[in-house]
Amino acid sequence: MPAEVAVFLIVVVGAIWLVVKVFVWLGTILDDAQNAYTRGQTQRHLEKKRRLSQHVRVVLPNELDWAQKKLDATRVEFAQFQRAATWTLKAPSWEKKDFQDYKIFTKREAHGEMDVEDIQSILAPNPTTWTEEEVLIFTRPCKYPSRPPVDNRVDFGEFFPLGIRLDKAIFEYDTSMVSEKVIARYFGDEQRNFITYNKRRFDIIDKVDALNRDIQLWNAKARLEWEDYAKKSVLLAERELTAFNLNSERYIKRCEDQKSRFLATLMGYESGAKSDVLNRLDYVLGSLQLPHSVPHTWEVDFDEEERILIVEIGLPDVVHRPPFKRVLLKSGPVRKPLNQTEKREIVPQVHPAILLRVACEVFRNDVGERLNLLVVNGWIRFDDPRTGENVKAYTASLLVERSQIVSLNLGKIEPLVAFESLHGKSAGKLAEIVPIEPALSLNKKDSRFVDAKEVLNTLGSTTNLAAMDWQDFEHLIRELFEKEFSGRGAEVKITQASRDRGVDAIVFDPDPIRGGKYVIQAKRYTNTVDVSAVRDLCAVVRKEGASKGILVATSTYGSDAYAFANNEPVTLLNGAELLGLLRKHGYSFRINLQEARQLGQLNMRRDKGL
Repeated sequence: MPAEVAVFLIVVVGAIWLVVKVFVWLGTILDDAQNAYTRGQTQRHLEKKRRLSQHVRVVLPNELDWAQKKLDATRVEFAQFQRAATWTLKAPSWEKKDFQDYKIFTKREAHGEMDVEDIQSILAPNPTTWTEEEVLIFTRPCKYPSRPPVDNRVDFGEFFPLGIRLDKAIFEYDTSMVSEKVIARYFGDEQRNFITYNKRRFDIIDKVDALNRDIQLWNAKARLEWEDYAKKSVLLAERELTAFNLNSERYIKRCEDQKSRFLATLMGYESGAKSDVLNRLDYVLGSLQLPHSVPHTWEVDFDEEERILIVEIGLPDVVHRPPFKRVLLKSGPVRKPLNQTEKREIVPQVHPAILLRVACEVFRNDVGERLNLLVVNGWIRFDDPRTGENVKAYTASLLVERSQIVSLNLGKIEPLVAFESLHGKSAGKLAEIVPIEPALSLNKKDSRFVDAKEVLNTLGSTTNLAAMDWQDFEHLIRELFEKEFSGRGAEVKITQASRDRGVDAIVFDPDPIRGGKYVIQAKRYTNTVDVSAVRDLCAVVRKEGASKGILVATSTYGSDAYAFANNEPVTLLNGAELLGLLRKHGYSFRINLQEARQLGQLNMRRDKGL
């Protein structure tokens, strides 16, 4: 039984397999037949379409994708261009340069401790003479070092419209040869593509036209804004150019003025004019390169007739502050005091070395050999151990002619030996300070000085200073400044009656820092003092070789006077400040300009007999 079942199953499975194979074979035959039919139909369709194509014209340009990308990119570029197109007013840049006048050397009485090596530095002449410095000043080109401003105006740039040319799609056929039904059957895809293409083309062109309208509107508006910006930029550039030209002219003028001033000083020196000799010697002495251990202070006087120059210089106090030496140890160089033998050998060399150096530099710069004789006096300040008072004492003096100095080789001499061979006077070995009498000293006597007259105590509180006698007013000013400077040991001298033609009073202040020679001019004016009076005082200050000028007036000063005085060694005191200074010293007066003017007019009519 089981065997029969097995046989039966095998037969059934075989039959099923055979049936499947038959059906697969039949399906293959049917598929091949269907494919053959389809290929035939397609071939007949294509053949038919090919024959009909001679009656149908189809053109589909491939430009729309490119045009869309170009449109999108232009929109982005236009938006960026709009954001970037800003016209901000900005002044053209240029560098302002102020002319730097040749620096006037400041005097310095203070000094540090002296190293023994400083003696060689003292004896080393300046690398260049002041005369050579003058040549550099004369030959310096007076050209403004800054470039003129350049118009930084931004040019207008318009955004160009987008230019795109898109050809139409074409779908045409000969209606006499082809019917619409045939077209729909054989050329339906082409007809649909034609409609889609032209519709999309129209949409792109419409968007391009809209964008170009926006571009044109923006260009027109932006140009108006730019034209307004351009006008303002031109005005701004012109303003900056004007400022540049003014600054350039001012720079060149100051440069030329400096040249003229130094040239006039040099010519005046060569002609032996005292004020120019003194002025030029200030530069010669001020340009001396000396160690910081040597004071840098001086006074100068000149005898025009005899052509004698007197120079008084500050010297270091090497007695109470002797030089030190440097000793090289394993740990490095250290400072050591001099022993007694070294002090006796080195200290006496210092002051002669300084005087010889000064004499050498003076004659090196003596253009035209205007000096017949040179006197160099050296002084020190020290606390007198007997009184504790700070005193000034001359410790060295040298009187020489040119021929005695120009032949010296400072780098090889022994200062004390050379000094003594020139018959210089010194305080011996300087074991202690021994004052000497200078060979020739500065003269503070002036034939213009007259005896003082007391005025302050003769006036009452109702006195109108603007109406008082002008000579009494000058004496009043002298008395006032005598009280102002009384605590400094200064001398105040009044000159002969000048009636505003020169110096009314002179102050000699010995203070080493704030002192010097002051020229005072008094103006008993009822009107505003103009700038010419300040210029005149500046000229007098230079002529007198003074360190400062003081102009005192009963009235006020104009703005130009204050502006001019701001850059000069001049102090202006108006009527109110004069009354304040008098009150400081216990005197009360008044100034009434209108009353003084009326009184002056009455006196004038009376003098004319009216």
